[in-house]
Amino acid sequence: MNASASETTPTPLQPGGTLMPLVSFQRHRRIALIVMAVAVVLGAGFAWVKGKAVYSATAVLYVAPRFVNILKESKELDIPAYDQFIEHQALTVPRYDILLESLAKLGDKRYVWQRKQESDRRAAERLQAALDVKPVKDSYLITVTLESTTPDHLDELVNTIVDTYLEKSRESDSFFARNVRLASLQERRTQIQDEINARLARRTEIAQELSVTTFSEQIASPYDKLLVESQNALATVQRNRLASEAALALFEDRSSRQGQDAIAAAAFDTIQKDPGLISLKGSLYKRRSDLLQQASGLDPRHPLKIQIDRELKEIDEELSRTVDKLTEQVAKSLIDQRRSDVKRDRQIEQELAQQLESFRQKASWFAALYNEALSLNDEIERNRKQLDVIDGRIEFFELESRAPGFVRVETYARPPELPVKGGRKKLFAVALVLAMILGAATPVGLDMLDQRIRTTGQVAKIIGHRPVAWFVEHHGSPELKRMSADQLRRLAIAVNRERESQGNRLVLLTSVKPEAGVTGLALDLASELAVLGVRTVVVEADPRKPDPRYRAEPAKPGLADLLAGSGQVPAAVVAAADGLPDRLGMGIAPSRQLFAYPTLRRCLDELKAAYDLVLVDAPPLLLSADTEYLVEVADVTLLLVGAGQVKPGELRRAAGILQKIDPKAVGFVVTRLEVYRGGGYYAKLAEEFALAAAGHENEQEHTSRRLEG
Repeated sequence: MNASASETTPTPLQPGGTLMPLVSFQRHRRIALIVMAVAVVLGAGFAWVKGKAVYSATAVLYVAPRFVNILKESKELDIPAYDQFIEHQALTVPRYDILLESLAKLGDKRYVWQRKQESDRRAAERLQAALDVKPVKDSYLITVTLESTTPDHLDELVNTIVDTYLEKSRESDSFFARNVRLASLQERRTQIQDEINARLARRTEIAQELSVTTFSEQIASPYDKLLVESQNALATVQRNRLASEAALALFEDRSSRQGQDAIAAAAFDTIQKDPGLISLKGSLYKRRSDLLQQASGLDPRHPLKIQIDRELKEIDEELSRTVDKLTEQVAKSLIDQRRSDVKRDRQIEQELAQQLESFRQKASWFAALYNEALSLNDEIERNRKQLDVIDGRIEFFELESRAPGFVRVETYARPPELPVKGGRKKLFAVALVLAMILGAATPVGLDMLDQRIRTTGQVAKIIGHRPVAWFVEHHGSPELKRMSADQLRRLAIAVNRERESQGNRLVLLTSVKPEAGVTGLALDLASELAVLGVRTVVVEADPRKPDPRYRAEPAKPGLADLLAGSGQVPAAVVAAADGLPDRLGMGIAPSRQLFAYPTLRRCLDELKAAYDLVLVDAPPLLLSADTEYLVEVADVTLLLVGAGQVKPGELRRAAGILQKIDPKAVGFVVTRLEVYRGGGYYAKLAEEFALAAAGHENEQEHTSRRLEG
């Protein structure tokens, strides 16, 4: 519909994808309750199985780098890597052999940790995974913590582990195996250093052989430029050789007219510049001039005239012989010169080809050695990094050989009295909270994942302007019925305004997809227009599924019969009755498509002449090509968008079809909107309608009482 009609309709512009948890819960409450119930059941089972009380026992160790000096400042306390050493001690406490020996020391009490039929190795490994040993930040303290569901003798197990560690720490050599590990590191360091020295020596040999000082991937090979220059020179010589061979072939081909003309033209320029020929021509032309002067005025039969003519002829013949002889000599000289040029070019080409091949071999040799040197650089760099790591380990062992000055127990573990965590009630409470969160999040997630259009705001966002009207699903609710009736009246007023202002009398109602309520809206709109005093008829133009509300008793011809040439339009119209307006049904259609478009247009014109407005009930736009034709014929097109049915892409495709057809006027109507008590614009509007109705009833009751009084 035009802009003025849409602007007068107070339609809400709601943003698409609004997060309304209560509305989502109302829409998917069954799924939400099922999810919550399942989560509660699973949480209860988990709490029953895992909800055991957990007890904890903690001992604290003190590790000092030297014996404490209280008399004067000592530089021996300044150990730069002592934090790393503390970390190393923390990793040593849960060592496998220490834990295995600790379990053995417990004797009969080892059942505190070791299960029945469980091997010593498995028990030690499980204890190793459960024991939590951590350094206390910015201190020399280490905490040793063990958690278990059995509090009995848990402190004894922790204290036994600590005592075993202290015993091992006093046996520093056997405990740390420093000498063996240090010797292994020194041996490995020597091997890496030898590899570095060998690679450095090989790189030096390559540098001397290639006469370079550095090796880098950014430095280009000096032979690359020579190769390019040689290739360019060879290409130039090859072109010159081809030109020389072509010229020689042309001069040597004396049998063809082209060859004769070429050699003659080349010889002519040379002959014209020959000094001997020029001198001969000068003397002969002077003699010829003197003879012509003597012969002037003589009778042709005069003896002197005859002698002069004979002498002139001899001069011409001599000049011609001289020119021919000289031409032959010059031609031979030119051919010899061309042969010499070809021989020279071929020789130069051969020498350049040999030179290029030599450069290629040298470039390949240079590249192989240079790449080997680059590889040696990478290997030397890797070896040096390995050397740095080994030096760091050796330095750490040297530090370790001087520390700790002593290790003692700061605090032994005490018997646990209260659990630190766990418990079935606590886990069940957590599971209950998670179930509630999951039950509330599931409907919201379903709505966020659902791409179907559900609000007028989403339609407005896609098409760029407000819909003409919207209709909610009332489900028998009086307030929602009043809302729909109000929207129907607004739509009827807007359509009638189009008729009065623009003369638009043929209104087409279609939808994006089926089940959008096109037929119901068309019949209700016609009835509402009739209340406004506008004579309106509804035409069913959907042969796919004729609606029974268009039928009449006794049966009348339908639109299909009219298109087939049977019956008259006035006789086919069913008069208004039983709350239905004047209407023209489809009848029995021979196919699922319309036919006889010219006849269809004449029928619509007859109805326009008989009624103020003609409403056409058309098939969905995306499913019927007939609807595109009807859009072209109609004065106004109303496209119904079924909420909860249409996806944004489908609406864009339908709007694109309308844009391509370019109808006279277009309006969008949103139908089947759901209203939930959880909130939203429609729920608030329904409350306002309910309050207005209640106020009206109170006013009527007050008026009736006043009249009775």
